Amino acid sequence: MRIEGLNEEDGLRTEERPEEEDESAGGSRKDGMAVWNTKRVLGGAGARALFYSTLVYNIVRNKIQAEFRWWDWIEEFVLLGAVPFRSDVGQLKNLGVGAVITLNGPYETLAPTSLYQASGIHHLVLPTRDYLFAQSMGDICQAVDFIHEHASSGQRTYIHCKAGWGRSTTIVVLLCVIWLSIRG
Repeated sequence: MRIEGLNEEDGLRTEERPEEEDESAGGSRKDGMAVWNTKRVLGGAGARALFYSTLVYNIVRNKIQAEFRWWDWIEEFVLLGAVPFRSDVGQLKNLGVGAVITLNGPYETLAPTSLYQASGIHHLVLPTRDYLFAQSMGDICQAVDFIHEHASSGQRTYIHCKAGWGRSTTIVVLLCVIWLSIRG
């Protein structure tokens, strides 16, 4: 199994190595890596190409459909949604958000960490590619700990990816499972 995410230095961080193909079964280590490298390149290029078109789609949908919201409260201390624009940071602060988790690649981030910090909002960036990739267990645990730390001090956390449907929802669902198992 392979779980992969981005990092700032080389663009990729491998948390778990794939099991190499058994050469006796007709595969080779080299062929498996070539297929994976092709998938990684095409997936990354596809995610970048789709980013702006799907972002525009979400903006238009937000303007014309009253029931479409950019973010939603999941729980008293958890707000889930789409990538915030620079102009949204003040509104998030007014909603009582004291922490933000960004689950986007660098090209998908529209509000820089410095803007959150200037507003007194803690910002955790866990770069995660869209589509064929998932957060590492380390990143998931870091996100859950970050949310718990801020909720324990009465601060709300906004968790987002590009659309608020995939990467960020994964964190929120796992958070809900953990909280429900603790609360019994």
